[in-house]
Amino acid sequence: METPSWWDQFSELVKEATGFTPPVVQGVDIPVASQYAITSLEALRILGKRISLTEDEIWETLEMVDEAMFNYYALKAMRQVQRSGTPILYREAEDPVQVRIPILTVRKLMSYPLEKPSYLDNSVVHLVGIIPVLLSERIDEVNMNLENGLWKSLYGLNTPPGKYKWVWDLGWASLIELLN
Repeated sequence: METPSWWDQFSELVKEATGFTPPVVQGVDIPVASQYAITSLEALRILGKRISLTEDEIWETLEMVDEAMFNYYALKAMRQVQRSGTPILYREAEDPVQVRIPILTVRKLMSYPLEKPSYLDNSVVHLVGIIPVLLSERIDEVNMNLENGLWKSLYGLNTPPGKYKWVWDLGWASLIELLN
């Protein structure tokens, strides 16, 4: 796979923060949010060994870079999962809730740029918040259809029948297939 689209900006921000350029780490074809979280951490850990950064300094640098590059609050949850190694339900300004979910094998099929939702009110916001809770309890066709229906209502995104679901992906939506 080629160098990720976000790499140049990431590399520039890391150099600005540390004085050093991180090593290029090739991304894999997974949703961009996951690719960024995994690859940027790997690059910072490699650089950290080279320039003697502590683990805390690596995480602090990532926090600054994440905030400068993307929707920081969404990435903050991903970073917390990476750091703890535990799946969580996360809401800003609240304590995370640990959940037990099976390890999923997925395949990214496509990504679609997101625009402003076509409709949004308090009931939809509540549904957006409750769907991760439902999926943490049971990843099944009913809960996936509920979430996919929301993607259809808000963004007009169709989902093929089967074990497919849309996932948020840093300003995009990526369609993934659940393989297990």
